[in-house]
Amino acid sequence: MVTNHLHFDGTLIKYEAQILPIKARKPAAVTANALPDMTRSPRSTDSAPVDTAIAISVVLIVRDAEPTLERCLAALDRFDEVLVYENGSTDRSAEIARACPNVCLVTGEFEGFGPTRNKAAALACHDWILALDADEFLDKTAVDALAGLALDSDPGAVYALRRRNWLAGRALRSRLGTEKVKRLYHRDHHHFDGHVHERLLDGRGDRARARLLPGRLEHHPYRDIGQLFEKRWRYADPRLRGASRLHPALALLRAGWRFVRCYVLHYGLIDGWRGLVLSVAEAYGSFLKYAWAYAETSERRSTKRR
Repeated sequence: MVTNHLHFDGTLIKYEAQILPIKARKPAAVTANALPDMTRSPRSTDSAPVDTAIAISVVLIVRDAEPTLERCLAALDRFDEVLVYENGSTDRSAEIARACPNVCLVTGEFEGFGPTRNKAAALACHDWILALDADEFLDKTAVDALAGLALDSDPGAVYALRRRNWLAGRALRSRLGTEKVKRLYHRDHHHFDGHVHERLLDGRGDRARARLLPGRLEHHPYRDIGQLFEKRWRYADPRLRGASRLHPALALLRAGWRFVRCYVLHYGLIDGWRGLVLSVAEAYGSFLKYAWAYAETSERRSTKRR
Protein backbone atom coordinates (compact mmCIF):
# COMPACT_ATOMS: atom_id res chain seq x y z
CA MET A 1 0.00 0.00 0.00
CA VAL A 2 1.36 3.41 -0.94
CA THR A 3 0.04 6.82 -0.06
CA ASN A 4 0.77 9.91 -2.13
CA HIS A 5 -0.33 13.46 -1.73
CA LEU A 6 -0.94 14.95 -5.16
CA HIS A 7 -1.69 18.55 -5.94
CA PHE A 8 -4.08 19.40 -8.78
CA ASP A 9 -4.60 23.14 -9.17
CA GLY A 10 -3.66 23.68 -5.55
CA THR A 11 -6.03 21.08 -4.16
CA LEU A 12 -4.65 18.40 -1.83
CA ILE A 13 -5.76 14.93 -2.80
CA LYS A 14 -5.18 11.74 -0.84
CA TYR A 15 -4.64 8.71 -3.06
CA GLU A 16 -4.29 5.15 -1.82
CA ALA A 17 -3.74 2.20 -4.12
CA GLN A 18 -2.39 -1.33 -4.09
CA ILE A 19 0.25 -2.01 -6.73
CA LEU A 20 -0.90 -4.90 -8.90
CA PRO A 21 1.50 -7.41 -10.46
CA ILE A 22 -0.96 -8.42 -13.18
CA LYS A 23 -0.67 -6.48 -16.41
CA ALA A 24 -0.14 -3.01 -17.79
CA ARG A 25 -3.32 -0.95 -17.68
CA LYS A 26 -4.15 2.10 -19.70
CA PRO A 27 -4.27 5.08 -17.33
CA ALA A 28 -7.55 6.98 -17.27
CA ALA A 29 -7.92 10.73 -17.14
CA VAL A 30 -8.02 11.85 -13.51
CA THR A 31 -9.03 15.21 -12.08
CA ALA A 32 -8.99 16.56 -8.56
CA ASN A 33 -12.75 16.44 -8.29
CA ALA A 34 -12.89 12.97 -9.80
CA LEU A 35 -10.51 11.19 -7.43
CA PRO A 36 -10.75 12.06 -3.75
CA ASP A 37 -9.81 8.52 -2.69
CA MET A 38 -9.26 5.23 -4.49
CA THR A 39 -8.38 1.69 -3.46
CA ARG A 40 -7.89 -1.25 -5.82
CA SER A 41 -8.10 -4.89 -4.81
CA PRO A 42 -5.69 -7.39 -6.38
CA ARG A 43 -7.00 -10.18 -8.59
CA SER A 44 -7.11 -13.49 -6.74
CA THR A 45 -6.36 -16.90 -8.19
CA ASP A 46 -10.07 -17.72 -7.94
CA SER A 47 -11.06 -15.10 -10.50
CA ALA A 48 -10.90 -15.42 -14.26
CA PRO A 49 -7.33 -15.52 -15.65
CA VAL A 50 -6.15 -12.13 -16.89
CA ASP A 51 -5.76 -13.29 -20.49
CA THR A 52 -9.36 -14.58 -20.63
CA ALA A 53 -11.06 -11.78 -18.69
CA ILE A 54 -13.52 -9.62 -20.62
CA ALA A 55 -11.69 -6.39 -21.55
CA ILE A 56 -14.58 -4.12 -20.56
CA SER A 57 -14.77 -1.86 -17.50
CA VAL A 58 -18.06 -2.26 -15.67
CA VAL A 59 -18.94 1.00 -13.89
CA LEU A 60 -21.38 1.04 -10.96
CA ILE A 61 -22.68 4.04 -9.00
CA VAL A 62 -23.34 2.76 -5.49
CA ARG A 63 -24.96 4.16 -2.38
CA ASP A 64 -26.38 1.99 0.42
CA ALA A 65 -26.64 -0.97 -1.95
CA GLU A 66 -25.90 -3.73 0.56
CA PRO A 67 -29.08 -5.77 -0.20
CA THR A 68 -28.21 -6.23 -3.90
CA LEU A 69 -24.54 -5.40 -4.42
CA GLU A 70 -23.09 -8.85 -3.65
CA ARG A 71 -25.36 -10.56 -6.17
CA CYS A 72 -24.63 -7.86 -8.76
CA LEU A 73 -20.86 -8.25 -8.41
CA ALA A 74 -21.02 -12.05 -8.43
CA ALA A 75 -22.41 -11.92 -11.97
CA LEU A 76 -19.45 -9.76 -13.08
CA ASP A 77 -16.55 -12.00 -12.07
CA ARG A 78 -15.48 -12.58 -15.70
CA PHE A 79 -14.83 -8.88 -16.34
CA ASP A 80 -11.30 -7.50 -16.09
CA GLU A 81 -12.41 -4.52 -14.03
CA VAL A 82 -15.48 -3.48 -12.08
CA LEU A 83 -15.21 0.15 -10.97
CA VAL A 84 -17.52 0.85 -8.02
CA TYR A 85 -18.10 4.56 -7.47
CA GLU A 86 -19.32 4.77 -3.88
CA ASN A 87 -20.94 8.03 -2.80
CA GLY A 88 -21.88 8.30 0.85
CA SER A 89 -22.96 4.79 1.83
CA THR A 90 -23.67 4.12 5.51
CA ASP A 91 -24.03 0.34 5.13
CA ARG A 92 -21.59 -2.45 4.14
CA SER A 93 -21.42 -1.52 0.44
CA ALA A 94 -17.73 -0.60 0.52
CA GLU A 95 -16.84 -3.74 2.47
CA ILE A 96 -18.69 -5.94 -0.04
CA ALA A 97 -16.96 -4.23 -2.96
CA ARG A 98 -13.48 -4.64 -1.46
CA ALA A 99 -14.05 -8.38 -1.07
CA CYS A 100 -14.32 -8.87 -4.85
CA PRO A 101 -10.98 -9.52 -6.61
CA ASN A 102 -11.69 -7.52 -9.78
CA VAL A 103 -13.20 -4.44 -8.11
CA CYS A 104 -11.68 -0.96 -8.05
CA LEU A 105 -13.39 1.06 -5.33
CA VAL A 106 -13.63 4.84 -5.76
CA THR A 107 -15.22 7.21 -3.27
CA GLY A 108 -16.57 10.58 -4.38
CA GLU A 109 -19.46 12.99 -4.47
CA PHE A 110 -22.74 12.38 -6.29
CA GLU A 111 -23.37 15.13 -8.87
CA GLY A 112 -26.41 13.70 -10.62
CA PHE A 113 -26.58 10.42 -12.51
CA GLY A 114 -25.24 11.60 -15.86
CA PRO A 115 -22.26 13.65 -14.58
CA THR A 116 -21.37 11.01 -11.99
CA ARG A 117 -21.44 8.18 -14.55
CA ASN A 118 -19.14 10.21 -16.80
CA LYS A 119 -16.75 11.00 -13.95
CA ALA A 120 -16.58 7.35 -12.91
CA ALA A 121 -16.07 6.19 -16.51
CA ALA A 122 -13.08 8.54 -16.83
CA LEU A 123 -11.35 6.59 -14.05
CA ALA A 124 -11.79 3.19 -15.67
CA CYS A 125 -8.90 1.22 -17.15
CA HIS A 126 -10.68 0.31 -20.39
CA ASP A 127 -12.27 2.63 -22.95
CA TRP A 128 -15.27 0.34 -23.37
CA ILE A 129 -17.69 1.02 -20.50
CA LEU A 130 -20.59 -1.12 -19.32
CA ALA A 131 -22.74 1.15 -17.15
CA LEU A 132 -24.80 -0.77 -14.60
CA ASP A 133 -26.65 -0.13 -11.36
CA ALA A 134 -26.11 -2.11 -8.17
CA ASP A 135 -29.68 -3.47 -8.35
CA GLU A 136 -29.17 -4.97 -11.82
CA PHE A 137 -27.96 -8.52 -12.41
CA LEU A 138 -26.54 -9.72 -15.74
CA ASP A 139 -27.57 -13.22 -16.75
CA LYS A 140 -25.12 -15.73 -18.24
CA THR A 141 -26.41 -15.24 -21.79
CA ALA A 142 -25.69 -11.51 -21.61
CA VAL A 143 -22.20 -12.08 -20.19
CA ASP A 144 -21.41 -14.58 -22.96
CA ALA A 145 -22.66 -12.11 -25.58
CA LEU A 146 -20.47 -9.34 -24.17
CA ALA A 147 -17.46 -11.64 -24.11
CA GLY A 148 -17.93 -12.47 -27.79
CA LEU A 149 -18.08 -8.90 -29.11
CA ALA A 150 -15.36 -7.67 -31.49
CA LEU A 151 -15.37 -4.20 -30.01
CA ASP A 152 -12.27 -2.86 -31.78
CA SER A 153 -13.96 -3.20 -35.17
CA ASP A 154 -16.48 -0.41 -34.44
CA PRO A 155 -15.60 1.93 -31.55
CA GLY A 156 -18.57 4.14 -32.36
CA ALA A 157 -21.09 1.39 -31.66
CA VAL A 158 -23.48 1.32 -28.71
CA TYR A 159 -25.07 -1.84 -27.33
CA ALA A 160 -28.32 -2.24 -25.42
CA LEU A 161 -29.70 -4.94 -23.14
CA ARG A 162 -33.25 -5.99 -22.45
CA ARG A 163 -34.11 -5.27 -18.80
CA ARG A 164 -36.82 -7.01 -16.78
CA ASN A 165 -38.20 -5.11 -13.78
CA TRP A 166 -39.29 -6.79 -10.55
CA LEU A 167 -41.57 -5.55 -7.80
CA ALA A 168 -42.37 -7.24 -4.49
CA GLY A 169 -40.72 -10.52 -5.45
CA ARG A 170 -42.26 -10.96 -8.89
CA ALA A 171 -41.26 -10.00 -12.43
CA LEU A 172 -43.71 -7.62 -14.07
CA ARG A 173 -45.38 -9.03 -17.19
CA SER A 174 -46.69 -5.77 -18.64
CA ARG A 175 -44.80 -3.13 -20.60
CA LEU A 176 -43.90 -1.65 -17.21
CA GLY A 177 -41.71 -4.69 -16.70
CA THR A 178 -39.69 -4.76 -19.92
CA GLU A 179 -37.47 -2.10 -21.45
CA LYS A 180 -34.32 -1.74 -23.52
CA VAL A 181 -31.44 0.14 -21.91
CA LYS A 182 -28.28 1.40 -23.64
CA ARG A 183 -25.35 0.46 -21.49
CA LEU A 184 -22.20 -0.52 -23.42
CA TYR A 185 -20.31 2.30 -25.14
CA HIS A 186 -16.84 3.68 -25.90
CA ARG A 187 -16.15 6.62 -23.61
CA ASP A 188 -14.32 8.58 -26.32
CA HIS A 189 -17.43 8.56 -28.53
CA HIS A 190 -20.41 8.69 -26.16
CA HIS A 191 -21.35 10.14 -22.79
CA PHE A 192 -24.31 10.40 -20.45
CA ASP A 193 -26.40 13.56 -20.12
CA GLY A 194 -29.02 14.44 -17.51
CA HIS A 195 -29.10 14.40 -13.72
CA VAL A 196 -32.09 12.01 -13.55
CA HIS A 197 -33.09 9.40 -16.14
CA GLU A 198 -29.85 10.09 -17.98
CA ARG A 199 -29.50 9.58 -21.73
CA LEU A 200 -26.55 8.28 -23.71
CA LEU A 201 -25.48 10.81 -26.35
CA ASP A 202 -22.86 10.88 -29.08
CA GLY A 203 -20.31 13.63 -29.64
CA ARG A 204 -22.84 15.76 -31.53
CA GLY A 205 -25.32 15.60 -28.68
CA ASP A 206 -27.68 13.21 -30.51
CA ARG A 207 -29.20 10.17 -28.88
CA ALA A 208 -27.16 7.06 -29.51
CA ARG A 209 -28.54 4.27 -31.66
CA ALA A 210 -27.94 0.87 -30.14
CA ARG A 211 -27.66 -2.75 -31.17
CA LEU A 212 -29.60 -5.15 -28.95
CA LEU A 213 -27.58 -7.94 -27.35
CA PRO A 214 -28.89 -11.35 -26.31
CA GLY A 215 -29.52 -11.93 -22.64
CA ARG A 216 -31.16 -9.89 -19.96
CA LEU A 217 -30.66 -7.57 -17.03
CA GLU A 218 -32.74 -8.55 -14.02
CA HIS A 219 -33.70 -5.33 -12.23
CA HIS A 220 -34.74 -5.27 -8.55
CA PRO A 221 -34.97 -1.53 -7.84
CA TYR A 222 -37.16 -1.46 -4.71
CA ARG A 223 -36.72 -3.14 -1.35
CA ASP A 224 -40.37 -2.45 -0.55
CA ILE A 225 -43.30 -0.28 -1.58
CA GLY A 226 -42.11 2.55 0.66
CA GLN A 227 -38.86 2.81 -1.27
CA LEU A 228 -40.82 2.87 -4.53
CA PHE A 229 -42.52 6.11 -3.49
CA GLU A 230 -39.42 7.47 -1.74
CA LYS A 231 -37.46 7.25 -5.01
CA ARG A 232 -40.22 9.11 -6.87
CA TRP A 233 -40.01 11.87 -4.27
CA ARG A 234 -36.21 12.03 -4.49
CA TYR A 235 -36.15 12.17 -8.30
CA ALA A 236 -38.79 14.93 -8.37
CA ASP A 237 -36.45 17.41 -6.70
CA PRO A 238 -36.29 20.49 -9.00
CA ARG A 239 -32.58 20.89 -8.26
CA LEU A 240 -31.97 17.59 -10.06
CA ARG A 241 -34.48 17.71 -12.85
CA GLY A 242 -34.82 21.36 -13.79
CA ALA A 243 -38.47 20.57 -14.49
CA SER A 244 -40.88 23.05 -16.05
CA ARG A 245 -43.32 24.46 -13.53
CA LEU A 246 -47.02 23.79 -13.88
CA HIS A 247 -49.89 25.00 -11.75
CA PRO A 248 -50.83 22.17 -9.38
CA ALA A 249 -54.20 21.83 -11.14
CA LEU A 250 -52.46 21.20 -14.47
CA ALA A 251 -49.91 18.98 -12.73
CA LEU A 252 -52.81 16.88 -11.46
CA LEU A 253 -54.09 16.43 -15.01
CA ARG A 254 -50.63 15.35 -16.14
CA ALA A 255 -50.50 12.89 -13.27
CA GLY A 256 -53.89 11.48 -14.23
CA TRP A 257 -52.73 10.95 -17.80
CA ARG A 258 -49.55 9.27 -16.53
CA PHE A 259 -51.65 6.82 -14.51
CA VAL A 260 -53.87 5.97 -17.49
CA ARG A 261 -50.86 5.47 -19.74
CA CYS A 262 -49.13 3.14 -17.28
CA TYR A 263 -52.12 1.19 -16.01
CA VAL A 264 -54.14 0.92 -19.23
CA LEU A 265 -52.02 1.68 -22.30
CA HIS A 266 -48.94 -0.09 -20.92
CA TYR A 267 -51.11 -2.93 -19.57
CA GLY A 268 -50.13 -2.46 -15.94
CA LEU A 269 -53.48 -3.93 -14.99
CA ILE A 270 -52.30 -7.45 -15.93
CA ASP A 271 -49.76 -7.22 -13.10
CA GLY A 272 -52.53 -7.10 -10.51
CA TRP A 273 -51.97 -5.01 -7.42
CA ARG A 274 -48.29 -4.54 -8.33
CA GLY A 275 -49.23 -2.86 -11.60
CA LEU A 276 -51.74 -0.66 -9.80
CA VAL A 277 -49.24 0.45 -7.14
CA LEU A 278 -46.52 1.14 -9.71
CA SER A 279 -48.93 3.18 -11.89
CA VAL A 280 -49.98 5.24 -8.85
CA ALA A 281 -46.31 5.82 -7.99
CA GLU A 282 -45.63 7.03 -11.54
CA ALA A 283 -48.57 9.44 -11.30
CA TYR A 284 -47.37 10.65 -7.91
CA GLY A 285 -43.87 11.31 -9.24
CA SER A 286 -45.26 13.21 -12.23
CA PHE A 287 -47.46 15.44 -10.04
CA LEU A 288 -44.72 16.12 -7.53
CA LYS A 289 -42.17 17.02 -10.22
CA TYR A 290 -44.27 19.87 -11.63
CA ALA A 291 -45.97 21.02 -8.41
CA TRP A 292 -42.66 21.17 -6.54
CA ALA A 293 -41.07 23.31 -9.27
CA TYR A 294 -44.13 25.58 -9.28
CA ALA A 295 -44.01 26.03 -5.49
CA GLU A 296 -40.30 26.90 -5.47
CA THR A 297 -40.66 29.40 -8.32
CA SER A 298 -43.64 31.06 -6.62
CA GLU A 299 -41.74 31.28 -3.34
CA ARG A 300 -38.76 32.96 -5.01
CA ARG A 301 -41.03 35.50 -6.68
CA SER A 302 -42.79 36.28 -3.41
CA THR A 303 -39.42 36.83 -1.73
CA LYS A 304 -38.37 39.32 -4.40
CA ARG A 305 -41.54 41.38 -3.91
CA ARG A 306 -40.89 41.85 -0.23
